[in-house]
Amino acid sequence: MLACRPGAAPTPGPLNADPSFRPLPQALQDLGVPEIFLANLTLKHCFYLDTFYLSDLADRLKLSATIVTQLMDYLRKEKYLEIRGPDPLKPVANALALANRLAMTDSGKRRAASLLEYDSYVGPAPVSLEDYWAQVARQSIKLTHITPASLDRVFEGLVVFPELLEFLGPAAVSGKPLFLYGPPGNGKTTIAVRLGQIWDDVILVPFALFVEGNVIRVYDEITHQAVKTDNGANEQVDRRWIRCRRPTVIVGGELTLGMLDLAFNPILKYYEAPLQLKANNGLFIVDDFGRQQIAPQELLNRWIIPLENRQDFLCLHTGQKFAIPFDQFLVFATNLEPRSLVDDAFLRRIRSKVKLTHVTREQFIDIFRLVCDNYQVEYNEEGVKYLLANHYDNGQHPMDACHPRDLLEQILDFSTFHRIPPKLTPENLDRACQVYFVD
Repeated sequence: MLACRPGAAPTPGPLNADPSFRPLPQALQDLGVPEIFLANLTLKHCFYLDTFYLSDLADRLKLSATIVTQLMDYLRKEKYLEIRGPDPLKPVANALALANRLAMTDSGKRRAASLLEYDSYVGPAPVSLEDYWAQVARQSIKLTHITPASLDRVFEGLVVFPELLEFLGPAAVSGKPLFLYGPPGNGKTTIAVRLGQIWDDVILVPFALFVEGNVIRVYDEITHQAVKTDNGANEQVDRRWIRCRRPTVIVGGELTLGMLDLAFNPILKYYEAPLQLKANNGLFIVDDFGRQQIAPQELLNRWIIPLENRQDFLCLHTGQKFAIPFDQFLVFATNLEPRSLVDDAFLRRIRSKVKLTHVTREQFIDIFRLVCDNYQVEYNEEGVKYLLANHYDNGQHPMDACHPRDLLEQILDFSTFHRIPPKLTPENLDRACQVYFVD
């Protein structure tokens, strides 16, 4: 399946009431991947194993023993593999010792070497694009449940305006794009990242996708946080999918249009999934929006169709295009004026626009108290009052949420250098402001 109707995704089949469970396939036709591809992938695994057991391949391919047996029988008939018998170094009479070992023949090694030149992917068996569409729909970000209690839990330990949560909650529930804007240093990035912690459920992420004879690697340990399960239960599930927390992908000024396309490795001959594919069923944060190497309008034009139809189109190096689901909570964060970045047509497509302003005097004090607790520095109320009276109340500087942390870190650096205890004294605060602020 290389394309879906615009705005539509395949209807998920009746797999199980739990979207994070997929049964272990027991037949080759249940995989949705050509049998010859799986046989070739198996042979490439054998190339790196020398002598091995069937269970070794089942573990590497993440397939059932039944399916691997079928693949091994084919490779043996083609004279690519041969049986070596039990391991003589394991005389103990157990199932592993009595099992027959297998090894590659000379023709099998030549065939595997040829396959590796064409495609060097040696990993778990990929899932079909059709199965991926169905699974993303089953665990869609729009099907999650967010409550005021879950939002309070996520923002515990932060000082925020109460009405801010009333804006963020409905925005997260909708799953539609969110625009966070306002002066720098007032928590846009922190709030965006905290939003990714709202969901505490588990989703399935494939190790790789199979598209028109090509492999696209999706799972990576940096983006996806795997959830461990006990081995007994794991034997009954489709191990080509890994259980993960909903991902949070964050990019800043380094973002380019190329990072939103398939990355083909000319040496390994397979693809790495783009950022938006890795962020599916989770959160995608574009931080410092407007400061990327590409024009904001150019970036937004790239996402007009995905935002409307909930699907994106990628292109293989052969020129063939195919559709992927675009199911993520997209957050733009910027300290630039929104209308200087985008036009009204695009602002209309961003459901929620939330402005974060400077903090109040009471909030500034509360933040300073929390920061002192975090850094295990004694809070000095008189010292903070001195700071406000001499550096803020006269209008010299706006009160930004980041100032308490940054000023305290200046004091900590000075104290560490001179090997003295850090204290919120007027002298230390004056010195920190002198170094921190630009007159």
